[in-house]
Amino acid sequence: MRDIQSIYDIDFASLYRTHASLTLRQNKKQSDWDARAPRTRENGGSCLNSNYIHDFVARMDLTAATTLLDVGCGGGAISLTVAPKLQHVYSLDFSPKMLDVVTERAQQLNIHNNTNILRAWEDSWDDIPECDICVSSRSSMVADLEPALAKLNAKAKKAVYMTMTVDKDFIQRDILAAIGRDGIGFPTYIYAVNLLYQQGYQVSVDFLNTEPLINPMPVDDEKSFIDSVIWSIGNLNEHELERLKYYYQKNKDHLISGSNKNRTWAFLAWNPSQKR
Repeated sequence: MRDIQSIYDIDFASLYRTHASLTLRQNKKQSDWDARAPRTRENGGSCLNSNYIHDFVARMDLTAATTLLDVGCGGGAISLTVAPKLQHVYSLDFSPKMLDVVTERAQQLNIHNNTNILRAWEDSWDDIPECDICVSSRSSMVADLEPALAKLNAKAKKAVYMTMTVDKDFIQRDILAAIGRDGIGFPTYIYAVNLLYQQGYQVSVDFLNTEPLINPMPVDDEKSFIDSVIWSIGNLNEHELERLKYYYQKNKDHLISGSNKNRTWAFLAWNPSQKR
C-alpha cells in the first residue's frame, strides 16, 4: 500500500519561491513605481471611485475597527477611501513618489488622519504599529510569500483583506504566444490559501471581476504598445522584440492595450487571531 501524502506534507512556501523564481517577469523596483507615479496622479479621483475599489471596500467589515494599514498602497486608493470611517490609517509603500501622491490626494480630500510609511515587504516592520485591519490590494507579488503573510498576521488584530491574481499572466495570452512567453506565469492566490490553511487560519475566498490594473498604459503607437508589454512582463530580448513588433503591425488597428481588458482577482479574508 502506497503512502498517502497529506496537504500538510507539501511545502507550499518552497514551491512558491521556486515558482516565483521561474517567472520571466522581474519584480518592479522602487524606481519603476516612482516613474509610474505621474500616471497615477493624472488618474486622480477616478482611481478612488473605480469598481475595483468599491468592490474591495464593500467586502471589508469595519465594525469596531479604528485603524488600518494599507500595504503596497500605491496612490492610497484603499486607505483614503476608508479613512473617514476610522480614527487613523497608515499608507505603506516602498515608492516615495507614490507616497507623494497619497499626500496630495489626502490634502485634496481634506483627510488628516493618514500617516505615510516608506517601507518594503522585505524591510523590518518592527516599528510599524499594529492595526485592527491590514490590507494588501494587488501588492503581494513578492519573491517569498510566507514571510509576507507572517508580517500581515503580526500587524493585524482583527482582519486581513488581500487580493491576489487568479490568472497566471497580466497581459493577453495571444501576445505572450506571439513572442514565445506563453509558459510559466505568476504564482496565484492558491499558494496563499494553502499556506494559511496549513497554519490553521480560516480563509474565505471571493472573487472580484473588475477592470484591469489601474492606469493601463495607452497604446497610441508601436513604442507605447511595446512599453506596455515590457511593463507587464519585463525586458524583452532582441528576438522577442522583433516578434512583438510584427504582432503590433498585424493587429494595430484593434489594439487597446497590452493588458487584459478585464481581470479576476481573488479576495482573501481571515482573522489572524483565530485558528482552527
